[in-house]
Amino acid sequence: MSRSEVRRKLRLIVGMGVTAALLLSSSPAFAAPDRPLPPAPGDVAVTPVADTLLIDGKPVDVAVMPDFDPTLPAVVLGDKGPMPVKSVTLVKEDGRRTDLALVDVTNKAALASCWRTWIAPGNAAWHTSVDGCALIGATATATAGYSWTVDWNSLGAACLKGRGYYYQSYPGGGSWYQIYRAIGCGSSGTSGGGSVLWGNVASVKKVQMLATSSPIGAAGMFQ
Repeated sequence: MSRSEVRRKLRLIVGMGVTAALLLSSSPAFAAPDRPLPPAPGDVAVTPVADTLLIDGKPVDVAVMPDFDPTLPAVVLGDKGPMPVKSVTLVKEDGRRTDLALVDVTNKAALASCWRTWIAPGNAAWHTSVDGCALIGATATATAGYSWTVDWNSLGAACLKGRGYYYQSYPGGGSWYQIYRAIGCGSSGTSGGGSVLWGNVASVKKVQMLATSSPIGAAGMFQ
């Protein structure tokens, strides 16, 4: 092979590599951090229970997770965020029914009832919060929005992750995965938030938090 042919093939290979890199960098799958490329380290496979949900009296294709609590205030999510519905009923495998207490998404005072406290001890470890409100994703692309604050009297700082879910298909089946994705960091008196893919899942909102000011901890609230 002549030197000119070698140079020509090298240019072709390099060109193909640059083109591939540009395609990857512009791909929506890589541009949306809240839509993970599954599975990622720390993602946990979860098996839904056999319960079903009725929204406004009609059955919906929603995976009910084991820790879904129908006694908590509930919000229904669509592609554009919380959506108003008239009723949501949980139907257990044995036929028992529970009507959920829905949060009026047009009432800011009602939505405020979903705020919960989080505490991050200063031991350089991730901790998981108490349950927030119940969330029901009505679409496969629904995302859960998270807001958080760090108390003014908190001397420390922390980073937080919001809980979400995605479905990974395999040949002949698939699995649901629980995920936690970064939603920001802050110190005394600051606030922030972010969104995490939720999908057509019924579960409860949670955050994980890590004090970045160890050995001083931090505390605040999330919704």
